[in-house]
Amino acid sequence: MERKTKKWKNDHDVLKLLRAREVYPEYAGIVQKQCHFTEALLKRLGLEYELKGHQGCVNCLQWSADGRHLASGSDDTNIIYWDPFHHKKLQVIPTPHVGNIFSVKFLDSNDSIIATAAGDCKVIVQNVHEAVSKEVPLLQCSCHIGRVKRLATCPDQPMLFWSAGEDGLVLQYDMREPHDCREEAKVFVDLSYATEVKCIQVNPTNPNHVAVGVNDCFVRLYDRRKVVVSNVKKKSCSIDSLKRSPVVLTDTNCVQYYSPGHLAKENFSLMNFKLAATYIAFNSAGTEMLVNMGGEQIYLFDVNSTEHINEILIPTDVTSKKLNLYRPCCETMDSSVKSDITDMSTPTCLCEYINRAEKLFQRNWMGDTYAALRDYLLLLQHCPNVVKVHLGLIKCLVTLKWSKEANEWAKFAIMKFPELKDSKDYSDLCGTIKFLSADKNGDGQNKIDPQEKVLRQASIDYRSRYVGHCNTTTDIKEVNFLGEQGNYLCAGSDEGVIFIWDKYTGDIVNALWGDVSIVNCIQPHPTACFIASSGIDPVVKLWSPEKENGEVNTRLVKNLPTVVEDNQQRMSVDPFETMLASMGYRLSNQFYQGQIGMSEVPTCRTS
Repeated sequence: MERKTKKWKNDHDVLKLLRAREVYPEYAGIVQKQCHFTEALLKRLGLEYELKGHQGCVNCLQWSADGRHLASGSDDTNIIYWDPFHHKKLQVIPTPHVGNIFSVKFLDSNDSIIATAAGDCKVIVQNVHEAVSKEVPLLQCSCHIGRVKRLATCPDQPMLFWSAGEDGLVLQYDMREPHDCREEAKVFVDLSYATEVKCIQVNPTNPNHVAVGVNDCFVRLYDRRKVVVSNVKKKSCSIDSLKRSPVVLTDTNCVQYYSPGHLAKENFSLMNFKLAATYIAFNSAGTEMLVNMGGEQIYLFDVNSTEHINEILIPTDVTSKKLNLYRPCCETMDSSVKSDITDMSTPTCLCEYINRAEKLFQRNWMGDTYAALRDYLLLLQHCPNVVKVHLGLIKCLVTLKWSKEANEWAKFAIMKFPELKDSKDYSDLCGTIKFLSADKNGDGQNKIDPQEKVLRQASIDYRSRYVGHCNTTTDIKEVNFLGEQGNYLCAGSDEGVIFIWDKYTGDIVNALWGDVSIVNCIQPHPTACFIASSGIDPVVKLWSPEKENGEVNTRLVKNLPTVVEDNQQRMSVDPFETMLASMGYRLSNQFYQGQIGMSEVPTCRTS
């Protein structure tokens, strides 16, 4: 029986799965998982309906636990409760907020209690029925002194939740306890000395783990069993006056940092606010963590990984290891073969790894050089006696301006291959390394607290990355796993496109025009192949597989390589130039051009 179960779990033939469910009733769960989001269904995704009712940008979406209803929050300070399957607006829920609503959460299984966070620095909890009659909220907290961007709930304790604010604080709430803003606030994490907190997420299978994203390149995963929640006395002050000296952690084991290796190494001693984690998502098993890095790419981390960023760059022990390849190496390599610039699929043999590393290095999009470096490091474990791999690795280190590591690998290479002393490429690389080593500009500037510096240097590196979207204009852009198995990912983008990737290959499975300007929110249905999205448009869009009747899906992005390349260029320019480009880009949006007048585009704050 166990053998049959394994067979059906790996089978994607829908008819076979349905037959198995008839014979083995216990296979119902397997069928649901396999048929939730499949590549065939995702490629047929089209716009089913637009839910209209808001008078401003829709900044947040939340499905009910059973998936029957959807809540949306907007700049109009209202929450709308929808029946998305019947395309009906069930209830407009007014809130006391006077700023844009950025987050909405259900606090009970009956959808009767709803929590919201907004740009007015307040967190409000209301009974839905009482809110309609404008009765006093269950909670109206003004403890934050910066905009509140996200809320996160505890899976096993619905009345326990957290708020993430731009004042650098993560506050903890328990609706079973009294709360008086005039007295004190319960501070779960205080990062106010240096950063603004942008997002927060709780691990669904291990609620003790709380991930926090701020306006730097590091995601902090806290173990709340080791975090001491402090009671901070409420006082009247400006947001700047709260930025005090760093809070010293009594137990540094309470937190683990995660960051892409190249970003962590470049920023571990800097206060760099050019990057920000705008959204964090866990897979259903709680073993993987997705991060949408504002100003960069999307990254997938293994929560249980022990591969620190500082463990992979010095050639202390290069041992030969066997790569887990899908097929034997073809032993021939033609790097002159041209391919789509966006095609960087997972290699299946040795020569494809080398080809990909070379293409990544030449393409040079954000993170490409470090991705090429990772490929070369992996290749060295498989073929440590190939000169080309060593030189490729050193080139990557030189391009990244990591002079110490480049010098170590250059010494290692000349010892292993004495003939390199006559190589011009090697000689040129050594000359550049010498120049980089002599350049000490920036040393000693922007000092970081010693404890914080140690935690940053011990960051866990990413496992996979996903390229295609652009995330520079707003700081509320989401990314999510699709389905319980999480084999696919989805995210919005600054030019108004919804991107869907294969988690394992990194390939873009589908791309759809989803907004006149920017797609911020992407929330997949918990059990059906059904997606809700929103952005600058004052509507909620519903996406589902279209009929196989031969009709053309007008929402499909036809010139995908061009859109992807344009996005990478947008991310590499100055932020002010990006803002101007964004303002002009929607005028030339290929889907909306000529279909929507500018007078119909809502005026919204994009963050």
